[in-house]
Amino acid sequence: MNVFDILDEIEDMLEHSRAFPLAAHKIIIDGDRLRELVSDIRLSMPKEMKRAQTIDYDCDRIMKEAQSNAETVIRDAEDRAKTVVKEAETRAKAMVAESAVLTEAKKKAQEALTRTKTRCEETKQATAAYVSQSLMQTEAQIKEVLAQIQKERAIWDKH
Repeated sequence: MNVFDILDEIEDMLEHSRAFPLAAHKIIIDGDRLRELVSDIRLSMPKEMKRAQTIDYDCDRIMKEAQSNAETVIRDAEDRAKTVVKEAETRAKAMVAESAVLTEAKKKAQEALTRTKTRCEETKQATAAYVSQSLMQTEAQIKEVLAQIQKERAIWDKH
């Protein structure tokens, strides 16, 4: 029997006992049986206490394990989150760097294109001026040669 069963039996014995004559608040009970039940309680208490302590210990151990596991899970999740954030930051920096490099490359390409167009236009103008000047010089030389030919012909025509 466990302690609760024994206490239930004592309570039952008290409820079914007879009142003492001339003292309604006093009752007659079987003293030997009460001593036996108290002895049983004393014998059962160490078992019940030990069982309660074991349950309490197991409960504490389970709670500590659960707490430790929870802390490990949280720590792992925080570590993973930090890793993900670092990877995202690295990617973002790389994208910003790529964007900056791309922007700079586009800017330099545009500048080079503008310089090339300007040089091309300058070269065109210089070439046109050179050709015009060369044609004028050639025309002047041809006129000179023509004048000389005409002079020589006039001399030959007179002979």
